[in-house]
This record gives sequence, C-alpha cells and structure tokens, in this order.
Amino acid sequence: MVQLYAGNPVTGNDFIGRENEIDYIVELLRLRQNIVLIAPRRYGKTSLLLKVLSKIENPNMYSAFIDLFSIPTIEMLPQQITTEVLKNHRLDKAFSTTKENALAMLKNIKLKAAIEDFEFILSFSNQKENSWDLLGKSIDFIDAFPQKHQKEMVCVFDEFGDIKKLDGNKIVKLFRSKIQLHKNTSYLFSGSYESVMSNLFLEKNAPFFRFARILKLTEIEKDKFFEFYKIQLQKQQIKTEDNYLNQILDFTRGHPYYSQLALQEIIIFNALNKKIPGFNELLLHMLNTEKSYIEKSWEEISSSKENVRVILAIVESTKGIY
Repeated sequence: MVQLYAGNPVTGNDFIGRENEIDYIVELLRLRQNIVLIAPRRYGKTSLLLKVLSKIENPNMYSAFIDLFSIPTIEMLPQQITTEVLKNHRLDKAFSTTKENALAMLKNIKLKAAIEDFEFILSFSNQKENSWDLLGKSIDFIDAFPQKHQKEMVCVFDEFGDIKKLDGNKIVKLFRSKIQLHKNTSYLFSGSYESVMSNLFLEKNAPFFRFARILKLTEIEKDKFFEFYKIQLQKQQIKTEDNYLNQILDFTRGHPYYSQLALQEIIIFNALNKKIPGFNELLLHMLNTEKSYIEKSWEEISSSKENVRVILAIVESTKGIY
C-alpha cells in the first residue's frame, strides 16, 4: 500500500498489494476465527486492517476499530470502545457530545433506545464511576450489542501489545476473561513487537495461548511497487529509467513506509530542482528525513553495551559477525 504522503494509513485507490493477505484474513473472519497480525511498525498494519474492515462490510456484520497506541489511560479505553461499537448505529457523535451529561444522553431519542438496553452507558456521566467496572462492561458491550440486533461483529484492536502499558497483567486478564465468552464477535489483534505479542499469544503460559491464528506480515511484492511508482511519476510528469526505480526498490526491499518515503522524496526533489535526485542523493535525503527516528532508535539500542557491540560488528564486518 502506498500513498504520496508517508506515514498515515492508506485507503482507497492508494492501497496496493496485500491482496492474498486480505482475502485470507477476510475468509478467516467469516469462519469466526480470531487472528493475531504481527509486523514491525511502519509496515502498513493499520492500512491493512482498515482495508479488511472495508472488505467485510455487509448488513449483517458490525465492526469496531480501537487503536490502543493512541489511548494513554484506562479511563479513555472504555469510552473509545463504547464509541466504536455505537458507531454501527451512527450514535458515536451523540454519545461523544453528551457522555458527560446523563440528562442530555436521555434526551437524544436514538441514544436513549440504546441506553434502555445497555444502561451502563449512562455511567460515563458519573465521574466517580470505577474505570475498571466501566472497562469490563464496555468489553462485554462489544459482543452484546450485535447480539441484541441479531448481527455479528468484527472487532480490531490495533497495537494490542500496548495494552500492558495501561496496567500490566491485570488488564490483560480482564480482557481474556471477557472475550473468551463472546459468541458473536471475531477479534483481530495487531502488534509491532514480536516479543510482546509472543508473551500474550504464543507462549504456553500466555493469557491468549491458542486463542487466535498467528499471521506475520511480510514485505510487499516489488512488482506491485514498481507499477505504482510508474503510474504516480507519470501523473507528476517525471521521467525515470526502469533501472533507477529497480535500484530504489531493491534497496527498500518492499518495506511499505520506506518505499513510499522514497517516492515522496523523488517528487519533492523534482519539484524544487526540476530534476530527479541521484540514487545516493535520494538515500541522503531519506536519512535526513528519518534522522530523529534513527537517533531515538540508537538511543534505545545504546542503553546496552552488548547491543552496541553487536550492531557495530554487523555494520563493520564483511564476513560473519562472530
């Protein structure tokens, strides 16, 4: 999947590749199979998840998308879950604007009907309400809401590995105790850190062991990027040689973010200089763009002397690092 702005989720016609993965995930979800999607950050997980949800849209299927990376506190999580579930009846905006006022919620006719079936929604107006109680009820709401309306649900938890940052094992156990009993919902979890996701789903003593099918996202096929590069550069009236594009895509090796960053830098450089950058010049611009991210990564790596020694050995060695 590629876009002319690097970093944000890709939708619509800007999404390319991943056809096999999407079809496979959609079929698994139709069979009510829970799924775990593991890939590094900037690998296009969010774009893929949104594409999957768009592919399974039908009158009998509800959906919810919760990005745990963007939720810093436990207090915010039940609000986000409830909002996403209510979005299936277009009640999310009404809930968001009235959730702090019980009377205002009840005055909204459509929202009142939902409250009559799920009274816990009124609890959001009570600032003294226990956040853990609300979270438990909101998790059950994911499954109870479609059951009430004789539907099924696909619920996505993006960056699910970040859930432990909210309250460690306690919140993980709460999720496991709730969703293992859900009958109307298929879950799709994504995560960037393989070790964290392994602790949650793969190890024998993991809380979600054998709860879901594990899928690991790989690079996008080079030919998909090549075709997209040609189309986008033609739209920008930029002429390039095939060897030049092949050199770039051999370097990025199908990495979604860096492949789209390279395309963006070519277009910007051409607009400013009326020519395309040389290959090494392009790499320099990409490195400068990523300087802050690289420095932050090095800071994390260099907290361990052993890590530094290994990285330097990999960089400097022309043979085996040992």
